[in-house]
Parts: sequence; C-alpha cells; structure tokens
Amino acid sequence: MAPRFQKLTPEILSDIKKYVIQGRMDSVSIYPLLIHDYPGYTIFKKDLYNAVYQFQLQNNPGDSDASQMLQMLLKKSILIHYGLLNHNWNFYPESYHLLWMLSQQQALYESFHDIVFLDTTSNTNQFQMMLCVVVVIDNHFKSRIVASAIIENETLDTFRWILMTLFEETDINPRIIFTDSDPSLISAIKEIYSNTDHLLCIFHIDLNLRKKLKGKLGACFEEFCHKFYTCQNSLYIELFESRWVQLISQYPESVKYTICLILFILIKSCGPSLGYIINLYVMYRVPKE
Repeated sequence: MAPRFQKLTPEILSDIKKYVIQGRMDSVSIYPLLIHDYPGYTIFKKDLYNAVYQFQLQNNPGDSDASQMLQMLLKKSILIHYGLLNHNWNFYPESYHLLWMLSQQQALYESFHDIVFLDTTSNTNQFQMMLCVVVVIDNHFKSRIVASAIIENETLDTFRWILMTLFEETDINPRIIFTDSDPSLISAIKEIYSNTDHLLCIFHIDLNLRKKLKGKLGACFEEFCHKFYTCQNSLYIELFESRWVQLISQYPESVKYTICLILFILIKSCGPSLGYIINLYVMYRVPKE
C-alpha cells in the first residue's frame, strides 16, 4: 500500500481488504469491527477511508469522472489535517454516495451549528446525480456551505448515512434544522438528531402553496399569500391564532391543504420565537412586491 497507510498494519489491511471485496462493506460498517478486533490499536478514520477506497478501486477498475473526483478529494483531504472525507461505494460506478467536509468547513460548522439548512438539487452536475448541501449562517448573516454530498437517491438510508457521518465526525447536534417536506429526510433527522427541532423552509412552503392553491384561488391567490405570510411572521401565538382564524374564514378553500396545518403545528410547538427565528435565519426569503 502507499506510504500514507503506514499507520495500518498488514493484518489490519488484510482484514479491510476482505471486508471490502468479499463482504462488500463500507468504511462505516468496517470501523466498529476493527475497533473490536484490535482493541489496543488506534485506527484513524481517514486512514480507513483511504484504504477502503483503494481496495474498492482495485476491485472496480476504471477512470470514470466520479472516480477522478473521488481521487481529487482524497488528495485534497490528505493535505488538510482536519479534512473530512467519507464515501459509501457499492461497487458500481453509478451507485455510490460521497460526502466531503474540509477543515475550513468543519470550523464553520463548529462555530455556527445552531441553525442548519439541508437541501438537495437533482441532476445539476456532470455526474447527473443529486447534490446535497449542508448550510449554516455565519456571524455576518452569510450562507456558508459546511458539507456537500453527491448521492444517488433520497431514501431514508441515504439521509441516515449523511446525518450519521456528520454526527460521528463532528459530535455536533444542531439546535434547529430547516429542510423541505421530504418524509425520508424528516424521519432521518428525527432518528439521528432526536433533540433537534425540525422546521420547514419558507421557500419550500411557498412552492407548495403555489402548487396547491394558485389554481383554486385564482385572482385572489396573491392577496392570500400576503395575508398568509403576515400570519406566519407573527411573533406571538395569540396574534397568530387571531390572524389564522381570519385567514381560514376568508379563504376556506385553503383549509384542506396540509401546508397551512403544518405551519400551525410548527408555531404551536416552537412558541413565540418561531417568527423571530425564521426572519433571521431562513435562507430563501419570498420576495415582497
């Protein structure tokens, strides 16, 4: 093996190779086995990640774009002492997940993890895969990407892998996470970050409003949106409830759509500080006319 793996003994490397090639296991699954089998030996995760990748590359030769990208990130991560790189390659070039967090990003995450945003984009890269970004707000109210992942799907297992990797490497529990309404992502957050409050991003709420109600309300839709966001920005529960009653009385067509009910539940559960939190930290604001 290359000199950078000298911290791993031949016996450990042999076990890793067996787990990777015969057991088709990733680094997350292999690590606890090595800790159990070699209790007196310190195993650094970065060395394990690099070794797993090399064995996977040997077992799956090729120089695809994805492979080149992974090699580039590995080289960059090695040069950064606290760089984080984790990957879950399932032995097919089109079937893998890749997550990276550089040392500068890790420092940002440690400093500004109170409010976290997680979102995915589909087929916007040369690999035609999904890009998942983890974003925080710094002390200058700027959005800062602290981790990125290229994923092949948006299943519960995939989101669980992303969140578990972040937690294991940083030991950080965000106070609040904003996402869209993806049920798999919501379930993963509830499982991995049980003490973290989960809220829906106002940008995605706006998309759902337009999708569900614009056709129903017609010319009244823009007026409804104005009153809806006035209601949403209420700083006190009593004020919200008063505006809420007026809203559903004036626009009964909107009552059946769960997006309004979801917002109501969020405000009831988070108390009067929700409007303040949203005003300060939501990444995408709906532009006012």
